[in-house]
Amino acid sequence: MSGARPDVHLCDLCESAGYGSDMIIFRDMRKMRAMLFVALGVGLFAISAYAKGVHTIEFGLMQRYLSSFAAADEELYTNTVDNAHAYEFLKGNVPLFECPDEVITRTYYFRWWTYRKHLRKTAAGWVVTEFLPPVGWAGAENTISCAMGHHLREGRWLRSGEIMDDYTRFMLDCGSVTGPRSYVCWPAWSTLERAKVSGDRNFAVSMLPKFVRRFETCKAGWTLDGGLKTGQNPATGLFGMNCGHEGTECALSVDGARPMVNAAMWAEASAISRIAALAEDRALAERFKKEAETIENAVTSRLWHAAREFFTAVATDGRHDTVRELHGYAPFYFRMPLSSSFMAAWKPLMREDGFSAKWGLTFPERSTPGFVLDYKGHECKWNGPSWPYATSIALTALYETLHDVRGGALPVSAGDFVALLRQYAAAQVRKLDDGRIVPWIDENQNPFTGDWISRTIILQTPAMRERFKRERGKDYNHSTFCDLVISGLCGLVPHEDGRIDVRPLAPSEWDWWRLEDVRYHGKDLTILFDRDGTHYGRGKGLLVVEDK
Repeated sequence: MSGARPDVHLCDLCESAGYGSDMIIFRDMRKMRAMLFVALGVGLFAISAYAKGVHTIEFGLMQRYLSSFAAADEELYTNTVDNAHAYEFLKGNVPLFECPDEVITRTYYFRWWTYRKHLRKTAAGWVVTEFLPPVGWAGAENTISCAMGHHLREGRWLRSGEIMDDYTRFMLDCGSVTGPRSYVCWPAWSTLERAKVSGDRNFAVSMLPKFVRRFETCKAGWTLDGGLKTGQNPATGLFGMNCGHEGTECALSVDGARPMVNAAMWAEASAISRIAALAEDRALAERFKKEAETIENAVTSRLWHAAREFFTAVATDGRHDTVRELHGYAPFYFRMPLSSSFMAAWKPLMREDGFSAKWGLTFPERSTPGFVLDYKGHECKWNGPSWPYATSIALTALYETLHDVRGGALPVSAGDFVALLRQYAAAQVRKLDDGRIVPWIDENQNPFTGDWISRTIILQTPAMRERFKRERGKDYNHSTFCDLVISGLCGLVPHEDGRIDVRPLAPSEWDWWRLEDVRYHGKDLTILFDRDGTHYGRGKGLLVVEDK
């Protein structure tokens, strides 16, 4: 579209998503005053920031869902915001959403319902927990670094910035983010990603010395149980880690240089370089730019298995493992710049001999030797089950790839993303003894039956059943979902400079959908689609409204 205003961003991806190749996103609506702009032939309306906001999604929708969740819930453990105050808290903190798919809509509100259960106000500020009951492997205030990246990814959409600021500060000061009790995590990258939503770069800059110190500690490494030395190998540029401290116990792949830890450390180095640039520390920015380049070269040259067309682990003896696991999508999750030759990694995602199963994606490929679903021994095995943690990694990686117009032709599509998102949403249930189906999120799931495996094992183990009041993994906060809706399905792509960039992956056959009250760079955004203008009465097509 020639002659476009400088405050207009053209979305190149929208033709493939079914929204038309000339979809327009208005960036600075303050310049538009109270006028209504109509992009003829495109089907997009944009309203000035000074136009009066109209709440098409009533808060009653959220209230009805939350009331139904409360009615079905057994509140065994509480933190700061109990069930009785959930609506009051969420009403002021999370975006509203609706779409024609009731399963996705319900699960969106259910996951905010469970997320707030894990918010704990301590003497040192807010923290976010992974388990509701205390577990022996947690650190201070029952925090665990394993899911920290997911907590920050989801929490970046909370209206209150205080919670995530406190949590990040707490984990860097008091949490287990390094050392033998830590897990792979990415606090610097997550903080920078959150700044792209909030517009607040100052917090990221204030944390820069702590991010640098953590990176240097991880680079030097430490010794894990069993004798494996973590840290960066100077000869290869790769970081070592075992599966347990990646959070993937009993995985079928080898310990050593694993894709997840190396992609995460590349993301950390890249983020530190950018934050250093914001702090105007050019020397530090350049140093970590080189750190990132070293890791990127090592990942693309050493972890890419050409025959398997996938990122796989390299053992400590140099053997390149052939096992494909969902964490092989970690470089895509962190948006590592990858050429078109790496896009072949998406081929097994939707195949039944790959990761696809009836109830969800399996962590290792189904065709992997040793793939098994058993109910004996360790209750948290990653040798066959579907894990919401890994599903979140894969689906985020998928939407990031689909949003990247440089990716070229892909063996996956927006339709695949929506199908997997709906499958993931539908799997978050449990059938009660009386036959009722209730919303549920837990640890690992049988991908063929939908049974929550660790829960079944705990119930069959009297000591564990008594210790955890029957439930350990209930409302498990180890994955994302709401971010997959906001940034993936609805396509809000955050940017440091605050420009509004919308690349929806929602099905083109949907006649309507809406995301409302998203706090973005200090303003409230509403993004809606109304095919013929009759559902919301605000105009036809895709509409972006910015209100102060």
